[in-house]
Amino acid sequence: MLLDPAQRHQIEQNALTAAWEAERLAACIEAIALLREIADLERDDDGDVIISADADGHNDLMSRITAFLATHDQ
Repeated sequence: MLLDPAQRHQIEQNALTAAWEAERLAACIEAIALLREIADLERDDDGDVIISADADGHNDLMSRITAFLATHDQ
């Protein structure tokens, strides 16, 4: 059975929408993982999260957050 142009267009649009939604869902899952990691960090007396760096001034978590934002900033 052949599809008419309107049906074909709708199927294409549905596929694009599904791909976009899957990408957004993956980004949300990644963001949640980062937030959970932040929530587990040590806190100071005021309840503020302590984000420390190694001797060279590097912080893996901050690097991953920066990379995440660069990738998903739309």
